[in-house]
This record gives sequence, structure tokens and C-alpha cells, in this order.
Amino acid sequence: MTRIADKLRALLPEHAARTYDPVGRCIYCESAQDLGDEHIIPLGLGGRIVLPKSSCKTCSGQSSAFERTCLRTMFGPLRMLYDLPSRRRGDRPRTLPLKVKRNPDDDWTEIHVNQEDYPFLVLLPRFPLPDLLSGVRTIGDRGPGTRVFWIRGASASAGFFDHLEDLIAKLRVHSVMPRAKADIRAFCLMLAKIGHSFSIAELGFGSFAPLLPALILRGDLSNCVDVIGGLNDDEPPSSALHELSLDEATFDQPNLVIVRVRLLSRLGTPTYFVVTGRRLPP
Repeated sequence: MTRIADKLRALLPEHAARTYDPVGRCIYCESAQDLGDEHIIPLGLGGRIVLPKSSCKTCSGQSSAFERTCLRTMFGPLRMLYDLPSRRRGDRPRTLPLKVKRNPDDDWTEIHVNQEDYPFLVLLPRFPLPDLLSGVRTIGDRGPGTRVFWIRGASASAGFFDHLEDLIAKLRVHSVMPRAKADIRAFCLMLAKIGHSFSIAELGFGSFAPLLPALILRGDLSNCVDVIGGLNDDEPPSSALHELSLDEATFDQPNLVIVRVRLLSRLGTPTYFVVTGRRLPP
């Protein structure tokens, strides 16, 4: 690892580790066979909160599929920049494709640049509050979609725009086009998985009526606006890598289980809320 990479890695604090008591059954389908441990926040984002013996092999395969989509598309370049954990770190490319325009009237072409020179963009969707929290029923498309995004630039140098100017000069081109991807469907499924597993870790299996297992297993997000949403306001960076908590104070909804999720909060990312279930009467 280079000196620059060491410095960048140090900018992100380590996520606090915690291992909960084993569940002993799958938190998605309730099977007691072939159980494995569940990283509540993906290991690929530095997550170190573990719920042991909580996911069967089949359900783990389904959740791993949409997590991999998020880790490779939305967070892939960022994970390389900050050297976040990877089970296949040796497979990470040393160069990445970048669109450039060599002269003002030229078409955009693609060249490969060193990873440390690459101008990364971080792109996350912004959502309104879940309908169950706002009290407003969304009319029309109730699936995972938005036209509003949180977007930030990140680079191996101090300032993103200064880095772009330096890179243009170094490559001897007229302009460069940083790119980012957002798979909103996979991201919503990952938020649902994080919220559901964290609720069970904190409250216990069978302590509430869950709303999300069918959504997670079937990938049915046709009404996800009921249970997945967030804040549209800009927020300052946190001192933590991730923020994850049960939210019992923000909303006057004592019958609902609500999880507050803020991934990579050290970078000033948006907050999301996931309604994971309904509380059972005492």
C-alpha cells in the first residue's frame, strides 16, 4: 500500500465491533438448517457487527447477491480509494477507465488511469420519509425510485476540483468526465436487510411482527415507500464510520420498530429510516 493510500485509510475510523448472541434460526425464513453468521452492515463497508447463526445458506445467498451489487457498483471505487475490506483485495484493478475529451470539439473517449489518480464520485439516493412515518400516502409509483441524489467527489488529493485540474494537466486533455452509478433497487434491499437484522439483534427474534422478510426474499419493492425512506437535508460528517440505531424519539410512532441507518457517515452521507416491524403488545 502506498503512503497516500495509508493516509486515506486513516481518514475513516474503524467501525466498532460487536457480536450478538446467536439466533439459532434464519431471521428471514425461520429455517434451522445450514445457519451462518450475518454481518449486519456488509463487511465490504467495514461493518463489524455480527449476528451469529442467523441466516441459512439459501437466504444468505440471496442477500449476498444484492449486497455485492451495491459494493461493486455504488461503493466499488470508494472502497478502493479508502482500502475498505475485501475478500478479494488482490483482484482489485490498478487502473480504472475514465472518459476524457482530448480537444474541445472531440468526442468523449475512454482511457485507463492509475487508481490513485482516479476522480471518484460518491452517489447515494435521497428519499422522502417512509409513508408509515410521514402519514402521507405516495400516489403513483411506490417502488424504489428517485431523481434526487447526494453526490460528492473524492480523490487521493486534498481537493476534488483541484485534483481534476491537476489530472487534466497531467493527462494533457481538455476535460474529464467522472462517473458514478446508483443501483437503487439493490440499495433499498440492502437497507431493508440492515434494518431487519439489526432489529432482531437488538430486540430478539419473535419480539415484534416483522414487515420485511418477504420484501427481502422476493425482492418485491412495489410498495417500499411505506417502509424505506430518509432525510433530504444535508448533514455534517459524523465522527463514526457508520451510524446505526433504533429510533424511538424522532417519530411519534410507538407501535413501529424504526431503524436509523447512516452508512459512511464520516463522509457526510444521508440518513435513512427503515420501518422493520410492528411492536407486539406486552
